[in-house]
Amino acid sequence: MAAGDFHGRDFDEGTLTKLRIFELYAREWLPVFLSRAKPQRSEIHLFDFFAGPGMDSTGQWGSPLRLLKQLKDYQHLAGWPHVRFCAHFFDASPRKIKSLTANLEAHKLHLPAVSLDLRPIEFHSALRECAAILASPRAAKLVFIDQCGVDQVTSEVFQQLVASPTCDFLFFISSSTLHRFRDHPAIKQKITRPEDHYHVHRAVLHFYRALLPERSEYYLAPFSILKGANVYGLIFGSAHPLGMDKFLQVAWKADEINGEADFDINRENILPGEMLLQLEEFRPRKVTAFQRELEHLLRSGALKTELDVVRVCFDHGVTRQHAEPILAKLKKEDAIVAEFRTPQIDRLDAPRPISTRS
Repeated sequence: MAAGDFHGRDFDEGTLTKLRIFELYAREWLPVFLSRAKPQRSEIHLFDFFAGPGMDSTGQWGSPLRLLKQLKDYQHLAGWPHVRFCAHFFDASPRKIKSLTANLEAHKLHLPAVSLDLRPIEFHSALRECAAILASPRAAKLVFIDQCGVDQVTSEVFQQLVASPTCDFLFFISSSTLHRFRDHPAIKQKITRPEDHYHVHRAVLHFYRALLPERSEYYLAPFSILKGANVYGLIFGSAHPLGMDKFLQVAWKADEINGEADFDINRENILPGEMLLQLEEFRPRKVTAFQRELEHLLRSGALKTELDVVRVCFDHGVTRQHAEPILAKLKKEDAIVAEFRTPQIDRLDAPRPISTRS
């Protein structure tokens, strides 16, 4: 779909899925920096580089309005008076920025404590002008890049986002871009069935991971969206395990089977209710593979703390809660000693130990 046509139509279900994921993540992200009376960062900057008019033709809210609605709901938190806020909403179209300004006013989303930076500006120019903010260690940043079919997140842009301190991002990948990834020689080697567009996003994730600095502790996760006959994708990135944990919680609410798509990405024909059945055929291959590896690593003594368990969860794209059945099983068998059933993300500065029975 051409970028110029996108906001003039009703949002389809795939677009709504994308917007819900971004909104739900923002809802989880904001309290991290607002809950304490002495916030971790003195500034919060929210970026939407392809903001559009903020609504579709039927009045469904787009990302700018959803983002400010979440921010509005947190004005009661202890850190609110001690943080400076700025929402940066950009679009190449002056007409769309004018409509966005009117829509924010109409829905009373001009929050007194929040500076609004609304400008008609092309993506790369906006990125250059915001480079100092993105690089600031004093500021927490949440970035949304909904490209609407335009290929803007180059390797250089990706690396700039990764290098930005306290900066979580989600960017959208068009169907046409995924098709080009599928045909790339380096990508073909990583796809079991390169003709299967359902699986390209996993290879794309490997591509972006290869761009990370060597031995980087950076977290990436994908989410695929089916729109008609085409598959689109989101890539999430965070330098902090808490960010990855919150994204995975959101993703698994959207996809109870695999946590990575709004359709049956592995074609397993498993319904969410069937996940409760204790039968191998009703357990997704992804979860089964994770649990087998986790059990092997725990029995071998390779995992020493709950942080090690969390890292295995993240490597497989599953939540911390997926580790609980294996931990409970091995504790019951007296194969391991651990004080927890589910690893906790807020204890990672002092993770609890795991030991194996000799």
